[in-house]
Amino acid sequence: MNDEIIKALHATKEHLAQDAGLDIKRLIESVQREEAISASLGRIIVQPPATNQAPSVFQQIRFAHH
Repeated sequence: MNDEIIKALHATKEHLAQDAGLDIKRLIESVQREEAISASLGRIIVQPPATNQAPSVFQQIRFAHH
């Protein structure tokens, strides 16, 4: 991945954590509120798979022991 993208992701993560006062419960509530707002605007909210799935080929290659 592009370093600029990674830096932006880390900055966003840090900003969200600071906004929640580093409280995981507040962070989750904030994300859920934002998802509800987005859903009410007709945006699709993609949920993670409900079950553990086998690693993808990419994950097997990316995280293979060398």
